[in-house]
Amino acid sequence: MRSEGSDPSRMLDGFRDQLAATVVREHVSLEDAITLQHGLVDVAQQVMGSDEVFVEDYGQVRELATVGFGGGGRPRATARVEEVLARFFEVEDAVLVHGAGTGSIRAMLNGLVTPGSRILLHHAHPYKTTLPAMRHMGLDVDHVNLDDPSALERSLRDNPPDAVFFQHVPQQLGDRHDLEETISLVRSVRGAETRLLVDDNYAVMRSPRIGVQLGADASALSLFKLLSPHPIGAVLADSESVGRIRRDLSSAGCQIQGPQAMAALRALVFAPVALAVQNRTVLAATAAVNVGLGTDDYAYVAEAFAAQPGIRCMVLLFDRPVAEHFLRSAWRNGSPSQSVGEEAQFEFLPLFTYLTSTFLKASPGLEQYAVRVNPMRGGPDTVLRVLRATLADPEFRAAAASA
Repeated sequence: MRSEGSDPSRMLDGFRDQLAATVVREHVSLEDAITLQHGLVDVAQQVMGSDEVFVEDYGQVRELATVGFGGGGRPRATARVEEVLARFFEVEDAVLVHGAGTGSIRAMLNGLVTPGSRILLHHAHPYKTTLPAMRHMGLDVDHVNLDDPSALERSLRDNPPDAVFFQHVPQQLGDRHDLEETISLVRSVRGAETRLLVDDNYAVMRSPRIGVQLGADASALSLFKLLSPHPIGAVLADSESVGRIRRDLSSAGCQIQGPQAMAALRALVFAPVALAVQNRTVLAATAAVNVGLGTDDYAYVAEAFAAQPGIRCMVLLFDRPVAEHFLRSAWRNGSPSQSVGEEAQFEFLPLFTYLTSTFLKASPGLEQYAVRVNPMRGGPDTVLRVLRATLADPEFRAAAASA
């Protein structure tokens, strides 16, 4: 969809239809989130009950060595946290890594894919650091439309890949494939010959199940985006693959120290409920905006969507190309203009910002008509108050009137 030479009303209708058609992955309810919290604590109690929960050690414990001469070990507290994650997500093993989501994706690729192998991706723009990680491994990257099961099956049979890489959350407007069904299709054609890897960032503790629980070989996730104060990630996979990752990262400087690991686990306990509340806020704020359409409070807003353009949020679609003016007004009227790493522990104020880059790259012109609002820890009243102030801003009104 091109902005130049296009009729604005047709473009707007196209964006509206595609936003409405883009899948929103199933989100856990508040009650189910409480169950997740209780389940995580129950597993932690079984692994580190009693006073072990307060032991946060440092260093490379020789009994946990991964290479020769007792080297490559990790702190006992780190090993306990990894065991909690593995048990909770129903997988053989887990490893904590530096670098949050990007670090975990790199480690997952390094641990499960041989350099130079052929890897199949969805026909969409991947996250900005994912493709460089594949390129640095010399992977033969191919694409197929995962929304088209027939095309996927043909690709699997005609040119079998060594690995298939999935992003759990939607990557572009119009994405609609079901992750579990897509994983099942690949398994039915390729069996265990092809490794199935899932980028589960922004899906963990939101979706009822993540990639490894849906039949994939490995999941990569960011604990930094799940309230950890440190930029830590994790890879969940079989013991052999996790062992390779540990050996690759056997240097002392690569280890996640005990206090960092425990801080990440303590924060993770609170993530399910926080994210379920956030989801409720998205739904409530979106409904309120749509009820108010046509009033002066919501001037220039064509429609609001409870969407998931990579990140769960409210998407605002404007009736004219004023998105940039709107955001500058929002940043004058209560929204931060920058992110630490969206949904990191340090962020709690509602964030008014651009749609994710993967969506914007796939839909030229969308950046002029749509923005997203992530409520973070705020409630609908706060989101709507900032939104109304943004739309009432005299400088924004002047720009919108002349657009």
